[in-house]
Amino acid sequence: MSLVSPVRAAPLPADDPLARQFAYCAGRLSAEAQHHEDREIYALKEAMQELLAALISPESGPAYEELRIAGHVSQSELLALSRFSFDPREADRAKVLAAENMRQCRGMLLGG
Repeated sequence: MSLVSPVRAAPLPADDPLARQFAYCAGRLSAEAQHHEDREIYALKEAMQELLAALISPESGPAYEELRIAGHVSQSELLALSRFSFDPREADRAKVLAAENMRQCRGMLLGG
């Protein structure tokens, strides 16, 4: 019985700028689809994930998954603030920023 474990290579970094944007947007779109229960937004998220998968190697997948999760969490926080903040100005800023994030992500997929 061998007590030596196989050496695993470190995951590749998420260093492709376009793929990073696709990962963040996939997460943001995921949060929006979940928040609004919107199938159209879900389809956009799926398209964004397909573009991401076409750009990255399987070995770098975990690094980009972390970015996707970060995008989801960030957008979820904005959506929660826009809905539940006791400060109307903070709620408005969060709503505007969440909408701007979606505009940018849709623009990446739909050309503007």
